[in-house]
Amino acid sequence: MGHEPRMSQPPLFSKPGFPETDLTAPPRREPPARFPSGTLLATPNGPRPVEGIIVGDAVVTADGPRRVAQVSRRVTARADWAFARRIWPVRVPVGSLGNPRPLRLAPDQRVILSGDAVQRSSGEAELSVPVGALIGLRGLIIERPLAALRCFGFGFGRPARIEAESVICVLDKDEPFDAEARERARAAFLAMQVAGEPRLRVR
Repeated sequence: MGHEPRMSQPPLFSKPGFPETDLTAPPRREPPARFPSGTLLATPNGPRPVEGIIVGDAVVTADGPRRVAQVSRRVTARADWAFARRIWPVRVPVGSLGNPRPLRLAPDQRVILSGDAVQRSSGEAELSVPVGALIGLRGLIIERPLAALRCFGFGFGRPARIEAESVICVLDKDEPFDAEARERARAAFLAMQVAGEPRLRVR
């Protein structure tokens, strides 16, 4: 008897099924490459590094497992990133976003903040926040790469939410994020810290 694909414990997403992505649909714009090599994504068969995921592979999303329709790859040589601090990854220490391992993301990759503290602080059930907006809080820093910077991006033909190192990340749905939204997100993130949220998500 088969088993429903699982993510981290406790699971972040619970919708069953396996909707098929139409791999024959007209190509869309290339997905932004925002996941540095070594980042683990949740799949029906367990966590897999981003550099090993190809078109047609299944990744667990908020709407159930979906097949990857597009993969992008960006390699930035040391000579090119040395003075381009804006593209250096953000390092998220263990536990800051519930992640059981250190996590690195491009500054403009959006993550989801949610929970009781977020609701009390912002009046919203959740906030979609570029991780770069949280730099300087709870140990998040800009990290200088040590070699060529390799990042990967994924598209499913529609907006999606996936789990990277147990952190919910939003794909293909960039929205305006002004100074007011930034301050609200930072206040909510600090409120989460005071409340002991989010809990460490152990696989």
